[in-house]
Amino acid sequence: MAKEHTNNELSILIENLEGKLVEKHEDLKETLTRIEAQTVKTNGRVNELEKWKWMGTGVIAILTGIVLPIAFILVKNLKL
Repeated sequence: MAKEHTNNELSILIENLEGKLVEKHEDLKETLTRIEAQTVKTNGRVNELEKWKWMGTGVIAILTGIVLPIAFILVKNLKL
């Protein structure tokens, strides 16, 4: 049969449990703070890479749409 605990024993068990919960909560807060800091840092890097990607895309579009046709026309006219 299960042992009956006194109120004092139960109180001690509850206090120990509360202490463990507070400890775990503090650990989780610390972990979330570190994760948030890393996420902000990573987002900054990704944003910079995206800017470079779009600049590269723009340069390619300009070369393809404007510079190359002009170059072909100039080369064609030089051959005649």
